[in-house]
Amino acid sequence: MKRLLFIILLGLLLPLAGLAQHVRLTESQKEEQREFIRKDTLLVKVEALPTIINSHFSEYAGRLYPDSAFFFTSMRSDMKEDNDHYFETSWYCNIYETHLQPNGDYSVITPLPSIINSRKYFNSNFCFNEQRDWLVFSRCNRVGDGELRCYLWETRRNKKGWMKPAKLPSSINVEGFSSMQPCLLTADGHSILYFVSNRPNGYGGLDIWYSICKDGKYNPPVNLGGRINTEGNEITPFYDTKTGTLYFSSDEHLGIGDYDIFYSTGALGQWEEVSNMGVPYNSEYNDFYFSLNEDGMSGYFSSNRPHDNLSLEDTCCNDIFHFEPVEQHHSEEIPVDTPSTQEKIASVLPITLYFQNDEPDPKSLSDTTLTDYEQLYRRYLAVHDLYVSESGQGLSGDSLAAVQQGVYAFLRDSVATGHDRLILLKRYIKEALQNGETVELTISGYASPLHNSDYNKHLSSRRIVSLLNYLYKADNFALAPYLDGDRPGLTIHTDPQGAVQHTFASEEARETVYGLQAAKDRKIVITAGKN
Repeated sequence: MKRLLFIILLGLLLPLAGLAQHVRLTESQKEEQREFIRKDTLLVKVEALPTIINSHFSEYAGRLYPDSAFFFTSMRSDMKEDNDHYFETSWYCNIYETHLQPNGDYSVITPLPSIINSRKYFNSNFCFNEQRDWLVFSRCNRVGDGELRCYLWETRRNKKGWMKPAKLPSSINVEGFSSMQPCLLTADGHSILYFVSNRPNGYGGLDIWYSICKDGKYNPPVNLGGRINTEGNEITPFYDTKTGTLYFSSDEHLGIGDYDIFYSTGALGQWEEVSNMGVPYNSEYNDFYFSLNEDGMSGYFSSNRPHDNLSLEDTCCNDIFHFEPVEQHHSEEIPVDTPSTQEKIASVLPITLYFQNDEPDPKSLSDTTLTDYEQLYRRYLAVHDLYVSESGQGLSGDSLAAVQQGVYAFLRDSVATGHDRLILLKRYIKEALQNGETVELTISGYASPLHNSDYNKHLSSRRIVSLLNYLYKADNFALAPYLDGDRPGLTIHTDPQGAVQHTFASEEARETVYGLQAAKDRKIVITAGKN
């Protein structure tokens, strides 16, 4: 069913069609070029963004601005349970903002206001002008079984905030066809809008077009021409004005994956030959939404390639990746000591992992569960809006804002941070055991004081077991022999302590279920050694 999510998401981007290659080479020549691209790896470091950004749904179109504001799109569902009928529920797509901190962390993530993120649409790929007071973005609706049709909208910001968005004129948005993925820039006193469309009179599939905008009026769009556009699909344009380079993705130009990132210098309808960006920008998966930062060397792109941060076996969904050049070190430089595996483990401990109210297996008196922590974590993130809204029930004004902001920050920061550190711990444990080292940990479980002592002991135990289930299945059961005792080296002590001892200020659900203190109570803590 996760594969269905991937297809639905790509409906925002492209028709899934396989068409003839634009470059007329023999099959052997194509394979020789592909092999050259695969082996010619560039000195570039690529890392997936942390789970505060990348959820188990789809994130894409990340863009960092000079003031450290980072914007991206996320597609997710209103799901409440972890089963196949996720995909019968309501999906929505919004644009979000956060800030990149000097230490490399991201601040609390907030959606753009509802005047932009309307629940009537999939609010998707976007672009700002340099002053960030003009926003052009896509809005999409379902028009068939899994098919979305997208149109471009724009809004301006004044002293009171963002104005009501308006749909771009019919010269841009041809009825019955999609227009999306805008890239807006200013040159010679006028603006140029690059965008993607399957409108008539193109080269086939999705093409990249441009329209010159002056005094708020858009000229009839012009196709970028046959050097950029092919019989296949060209998508996600990004234009670097400093170098006069267009970056885009295509499934038709010669590449190594389903969609590769390409570039060409030029402007409007005049372009040089198209070049493949190479590895590691491109992979054997879908790579798109390339963007450059102000320094012209680092930036972001989106991909459904596998990575370590989500612990998912398949590649259903897109995530955002950061890239930056790798410095070359000369032999005369003094090598830096590499931390030992035990030092790596110590660096991420203690780890605190948090749970929804009465999870896993609500109302159960069992000490065990079949659910693993990864499932519970994903469920928690999926309903964080519910916890934020319910925590403010009956409040207003500054009190409402303070309570909801506190819960939102906790869910998006503390919960995600614990998950990130767990993934690192899992990796370091496996490394230590494979090196013949020993690892000893204690997992303590806690609950909020909503139920009686016996119930909270059972619940704390189930939370511990959910983590053991996660470790058991992780990385294709790599740790299972150690957890089963078939191989020596791993010792885990469990300590289900039950309820954290305190009283709530109110017996209302907004305090005891959705409040910040209750959220902090529902946890397990991983520490080194035996407590």
